[in-house]
Amino acid sequence: MLAYLVNFIHDFIPLSLVTGMLIVLVTPDGGKRPYRSFFIAAVCGMLAGFIIQPVALRHEMATAARTALHGTALAAALFSVALISLSASRTRRWATIVRGAALFFAATLATASAWSFSVFIAEKSLTTSSVLNTEVILNVGGILAGLALSAFLVPLTVHMGARNGRRAVTGVLLFVTALLVLRWSSDLLLGMMRLEMIELTSARVSIVAKIGKYSATFSYLDLLMVALLSLACFLKRPKVSAAELSEMEPAERRKRCSVVLLEMRWFRGAFASLLVVLTLLLFHDLYASRPPRISKPLHLQPDASGVIKVKIEELGDGNLHRYAYVTGDGHVVRFFMINRSGGKKIGVVYDACMLCGDMGYLQDKNEVICIACNVRIFIPSIGKAGGCNPIPLPHVIEGGQVSVSVAELDKGARYFSEVVPVKVKDPVTGREMISRDAHQRDEYKGRSYFFESTESLERFRADPEKYIGAKESRYYRVQGFQGA
Repeated sequence: MLAYLVNFIHDFIPLSLVTGMLIVLVTPDGGKRPYRSFFIAAVCGMLAGFIIQPVALRHEMATAARTALHGTALAAALFSVALISLSASRTRRWATIVRGAALFFAATLATASAWSFSVFIAEKSLTTSSVLNTEVILNVGGILAGLALSAFLVPLTVHMGARNGRRAVTGVLLFVTALLVLRWSSDLLLGMMRLEMIELTSARVSIVAKIGKYSATFSYLDLLMVALLSLACFLKRPKVSAAELSEMEPAERRKRCSVVLLEMRWFRGAFASLLVVLTLLLFHDLYASRPPRISKPLHLQPDASGVIKVKIEELGDGNLHRYAYVTGDGHVVRFFMINRSGGKKIGVVYDACMLCGDMGYLQDKNEVICIACNVRIFIPSIGKAGGCNPIPLPHVIEGGQVSVSVAELDKGARYFSEVVPVKVKDPVTGREMISRDAHQRDEYKGRSYFFESTESLERFRADPEKYIGAKESRYYRVQGFQGA
């Protein structure tokens, strides 16, 4: 539910703010505000976005349609804002042109917002079931809550904008539109490169990447604009002293008090709505949307015989105990142990999946979850090969201890991507160095070797086993197949 609510707010906040400000700016002094016209334009644009996106995707035209949409929205935004901010004419014909441009801007913005949100729905899906269930109800509820909050921002922006004057509203509109133009320009540039309309260059890709990185903060900047409008409106609110009230007639006193109370209600409504939206966005972006992380592993050192031992009594709580060992060439090999049955049946496995890689596993009560694909594994099956089960690690249980040899851990080093600097020796000359400072490195049977010079590297390549002896190859992982 939260993901749908927050993404709806991210996609439709600009539409709410722009619509409210356009209503203020295209309304003549003392004229009737065109809520109905902008409502129709926004609804038509949203319907168009929700219809065009799946149709374009079905016909494999999503990139072309998205590029055309953002190009049109970009042109509509620039044209409308230029007419509003640069025009000093107040003729009826000119006002009709400005109003038409504003309506088209609102419609294209609604289409782009609906397109973006429909992409999110397509990626996440409302439910994994074909029947009505709690998941569907919660997700639809999140969408409706987002719709209600976004809709409330329109009259709120209109009221606050009208109290602050056209100049302040024009400045805010320019700022919000600049954020939209920046985002749409990035999408347009990316689409044109994908369609091979312009050359793909590193500079252009860098621009797109940087704008995409910071675009998540645009919603917060939009909310900041609403907060500034609300604060300015609060500071300009009508005030009346007790002495002035005492001199007024009862009817006039009630009228003045009602005006003051009404403005305070608007300000409280603005403060409450902004607080709710900001809390939701921050909670989602800073906490709820963070990817799950594995617990920090305990680094273990082998004994003189090259064996790592863990007492079974330490595993009696039934929890997942994560460990790590750093190989001679710097690979961090993670593995975990878990008591599978409450007795002495211990599951000992690499903290990696043959299908999904080394993102690791989390424990949830009597299940272990693969972080990469969210598959849940019943704890008694830990230690069995296949599927998304963690890769079994050969071990020995005796004398109340679980023993794992360093040689077996070393074989599984290529299941993991983390590498740390370690002290190594040039296998040819025997000189010690830090792995990251070595002038040359080479791979042999899945292991990394480091050299102080190119000459040393060439001598090694000529006859590797002369310097390191005969060793078994490390395991590797390719599309679920384990081999050496």
